[in-house]
This record gives sequence, C-alpha cells and structure tokens, in this order.
Amino acid sequence: MNTLLIKNANIIDMVFDTPYFGDILIEDGKIVHIDEEIAAGEEDVLDAEGRFVLPGFIDTHSHLLLYGLYKSLVDLTPEAVKNVSDIQAALKARVAETSAGEWVVGHGYSEIELEEDRHITIEELDAVSTEHPIYIRHSSAHMGVANSRALEIAGITKDTPDPAGGYFARTDGKLNGLLFELPAVEVLLPHLPKPTKEEMIRALEAAEADYIERGITTATEACVGLAHGADDYDAFTAYIRQDNELKLRLMIDYHLLMDSEALKGLSFSELKERIEALSGGQCTLDSAKFFQDGSIQINTAALTRDYHNVADKSHIIIPQEKLEALYLDFAGRGYPLTTHGNGDAAIKSIIEAYSKVDALPEYGAVKRIEHIQTGEYGDIEAMKAHNIDGSFFTNHIYYFGDKHYEQFLGPERAEKMDPARWAEDLGVLYTLHSDCPVTPISPLDTIRIACDRETKSGRVLGEDMKLTRFEALKAMTVSGAKLNRTEDRNGTIDIGKDADLIILDENPLDTDIVLTDQLIHYTFIDGRMVYRKS
Repeated sequence: MNTLLIKNANIIDMVFDTPYFGDILIEDGKIVHIDEEIAAGEEDVLDAEGRFVLPGFIDTHSHLLLYGLYKSLVDLTPEAVKNVSDIQAALKARVAETSAGEWVVGHGYSEIELEEDRHITIEELDAVSTEHPIYIRHSSAHMGVANSRALEIAGITKDTPDPAGGYFARTDGKLNGLLFELPAVEVLLPHLPKPTKEEMIRALEAAEADYIERGITTATEACVGLAHGADDYDAFTAYIRQDNELKLRLMIDYHLLMDSEALKGLSFSELKERIEALSGGQCTLDSAKFFQDGSIQINTAALTRDYHNVADKSHIIIPQEKLEALYLDFAGRGYPLTTHGNGDAAIKSIIEAYSKVDALPEYGAVKRIEHIQTGEYGDIEAMKAHNIDGSFFTNHIYYFGDKHYEQFLGPERAEKMDPARWAEDLGVLYTLHSDCPVTPISPLDTIRIACDRETKSGRVLGEDMKLTRFEALKAMTVSGAKLNRTEDRNGTIDIGKDADLIILDENPLDTDIVLTDQLIHYTFIDGRMVYRKS
C-alpha cells in the first residue's frame, strides 16, 4: 500500500471558502482521512509548513497537441515580435537554416498586437522568401497568412471558390494571403509538413509537463482533429498507451467521428470504453466537438448586431437545420455535445439546436457552449432553461479587451463580454479556460483575470461582472469536476476523492496576494508528487 501523510497544511477544500489547519492521509491515491492532527506511522510524510492545499486545477478547454507542436515553430507571439519587421526577421532567421523549398511555419501571430495594427501582407512575406513556402498561424487558430509559394503549393488561386464557412481574402481581386476560418485554413493545412507520430507524442509529453507545473491535474483536449486531422487521433491513442501522469479527456471533431474509418459509426459508450481500455482509465472520451462561428478579433464571430468597426455580423458556420440534425444524430448515439460559440448569434443558434435534443427520451448527457464571449443575459437564462453548461474564455478580457472595447465590439458590448457573473448568479454550471495556445496556459492567471477584469492597459471591463476569488477557484476545480461529471472523484478535498492536489505558498483567497504560477509549490496526481518547485 502506498501511503502519504501531508501535515501542517492550510486546507482549502473548495466546499467551504475558509481555510482550516490540518493533516491529510492518502492511501493508494485516495484521501482516506482528514483531521486536525494525524499521528505519523509507516507512511511517507510531507510537511506542508503551513502552505495552502487545494484540489488540482481542472482545465476543461485547451489544445494540448497544438501547444506542444507550436514549441518547434517560429515564435511570433506578441511577447516575441512587436512589428512587421520583427516578424520578417524571425522568419528570415528560420529560412537561413531551412533547405530551399521546405516550409517555414510560425505561430502566435496577432495583427492587433502589432505596432502597425494591421495584417502582414503577402508581399511582405514574399520579401522574406519566394523559394520557401511560408505560413503563419494566427493566435486565434481561426485564420492564417500565407506567402505566394504556399498558396501555389496548396492550389489556391484568385479563382478558387471560397469554401462554405470560410474564405480566401482578396484585395482588388487578387489573393492577399489571408485565409479566414477553419474551412479555408484546412485547404492549406494538408500541405504543411506533417509531424511524425513520434514528434506528436513528444509534443504531448512537453505539454503535459507544462500543464502539471501550473497545477493542472485533469485536462481536456478541446478538439482532436484540429491540428492534423485523423493523425491527431492516432497520436493520442499512442500517447495514452504510455504511463502518463496527467488525467486526460478528449473532445473529438465531429467530422472525424463521421469520416474516420476507425471511428465512424461508433456509439459514445463504445468509443469511450476503447479509449479507457487503451489508457488504463487515465484518459476518457469527453464529447463530440462542433464549431458554429469564428473569432471576434478577426471579425468572424457571428453577431446579431454589426461589429463596431465594420458593417458585418453574420458568420454562422453550420446551417441551422443541419446543426440540429447533427446534434440529434450524435445525441442519439449517446454523445455529449460541445460547441464553440463566440458571437451572440452563434450562441442563440446553438441553444435553439440544443433545445431539439431535449425531446430525446432518456438523453441526459452534457450539452455545453464554449467561450460565450458576447452572450446576452437572455442567452444565459436560456442556457439555464435548457440545462446547457458553459465554459467562459475570460482570458480574452486581458489579452484582447482593449481592442474589443475600441475596435471590434465597442464599449457597451465589451463591458459585458465573457459574462461568467451572470452564469454564477443564475446558477448555470460553468468553468473558465485559457483556450491555450490562444492565450497562455495558467489557471491562476485565468482566475486573476476573471476577478479583476482588467485589460492590458488597466481598463476594467464590467466592474459589476467580476467574480470573487472563491467563485473563480470553484470554476477551475469543483465546477470542472461537475462539468466532467466526475464530482464523485475529484474537484474537492474530501474523504474518498482522488488525491489530485496542489500546494501553494500563499492563500489564493487573500486578495492582497498576486496570483502567479510562482505560487505553485507541489502538484500531486493520485497521491504521487509529479511536480515540485525547484
């Protein structure tokens, strides 16, 4: 029997909002006893020295594979580049070490963070190289920019018709290199160099290490198929056969579930059992994943009113009747349903389609909306009425809030975006997420943003929309467990629960304490220490 006694801890069990001092006894990965003082026996003893013990963070929406793969690409994040010249210099440095004709790919590009406040042009990318195909992935993952050689290889010309739900942008009738939304991006992606299965496994291993270091003990991959289609599933199935530490859940793109020879026709329970058997129960199937619109910061989210900066609003991806038919098909096979919805028009469309599932007898699986950035109060009420859960991308407030206030949404809508406060007040089950690699992976950073609602410039968006520290912590612990339907196993510190724990140097409920990753001293999964601050 493997036992561990954590002594002298301030315990924040996420049942009560006040820490209490005590000891925690763990046997074979489970919490078996909590008391003011437990006498040490044969077990290993860890003296917490008054530090604060919490349930491990539950990340319900990020992209582990993309995050891991991006580590090998040219870094074009706002932290690395400030202007177009910086982008060109970073790409030229990679070109210099890349054989002629081979791809050069960057990630993290965000035009709204550049000094020029505009997209890089195809001519500026061609100035880097016309021998090398160049493609840079946007931070939103909903668009990218290609040079002429890349478009040529992908067979995209000025006469190529736009795919449904996406488009190849043009200036004066000529392609300008911008590819908007997944259906357009996916025309080019198959031509990018494919990582080997071994490289994808190493990327997942690197992601796992970073997630655990930030206190995450359970993570959900938010779209298997987003990076490299069916190859994603092959990589994940190989990865989960290993002896991994992180507990993992997989959302799988509905196209993959319909078209892959390995997956099509399977019921939820059949595929879930297969994944759990491969992983020894360490990984499970979460849901079927859908996208109903794009991203606000590239004007592709579906709104009911025009954007603040352009007379444009509707970017619904799946026609309503088709969406409803898809939901009924997948729900009929037992699948929980997860749908990306940023704009209020997309959110309303999703709610309407989910309402049709209500008529199915005995269907009780999760129905969730992801991001909910411009959801109106009536939308959150409708989610409550139809038993729809949600996950809010509140990181948007800090990383993109200034641009939304000034450019994309205007002051009125920006003040109310990411309305987790309304979900809290109405009793809608919700979580918070980073959508990593769209924004950095850090639950403590996400909690800080949801509570402060401050942008990069220090502007507060919605003083009355702030969460308390305890509410935000709940959203990334106990509420994450409830959303995953694993509240009997994790999310709180209680007898019988998995010993998925983190130990922080300071009390995160103390509003004088700045929430940073430096607070994390230990991470435990099933009672095993998997991270210790050096």
